[in-house]
Amino acid sequence: MMLDIPAVVALGLSLGLGIIHFFTERIDIKEGKIRWRIISLAAGISIGYLFLHLLPETYQEAEFLKHWVFVFLLAGFALVHLAEKFAYKHAQSRKLVTELKFIHFVIFFVYYFLVGMTIEDKARIGILEAALFVIPIVLHSAFSTSSLTEMHGKVRESLAVKILMSAAPVLGSVLAIGVPIPPVADSILTSFIAGVLIFVFVKEFLPQGRKGEPAFFIIGLAVYTVFSLLLLLL
Repeated sequence: MMLDIPAVVALGLSLGLGIIHFFTERIDIKEGKIRWRIISLAAGISIGYLFLHLLPETYQEAEFLKHWVFVFLLAGFALVHLAEKFAYKHAQSRKLVTELKFIHFVIFFVYYFLVGMTIEDKARIGILEAALFVIPIVLHSAFSTSSLTEMHGKVRESLAVKILMSAAPVLGSVLAIGVPIPPVADSILTSFIAGVLIFVFVKEFLPQGRKGEPAFFIIGLAVYTVFSLLLLLL
């Protein structure tokens, strides 16, 4: 099977995301202003992407799904919320370590697998579209303050599990390349992933309470807003 340019782009971005995930544990920025400035800047960029790009694009999926687009948005949002609640309630229970590791693996494998499928879909629209989708995912993977991500760091992975987890986005892209996705299924996937990212970016990525640097959050928002306006003018 010959790979066209969108397929190569999708595989390259998915592989890059997998490599970054593999080395995420080594990203250890000490608690302090520098850490929260980076997180606030990344959160501003990600929230800008959410409101100026992802949500408008998801709304367009209503062409195929009608009001069902909101059902799948809700399903994605609720799934991550429930997974996080499980992490809160059971992450400290030693009796459930084995079960927690398995659930941790399933949650993150499915998440990255679906992200890989979505990357392929975005690459079909355009290289820039795919890159815009991947950047917030990478930022969240590296700098998230969520309990689910903290659990992800605390639950030590074997080398084999880490390799499988990092391969998930590539496998998702490979499936999307090899098996054409019908427009309705593609719309469902886009809406579901959008629901996941709404929770991830709004609930989990934004620094809570006194943490964070508002000025850097505004800079992140401004950077993405200006970038979006430039795209509209091109």
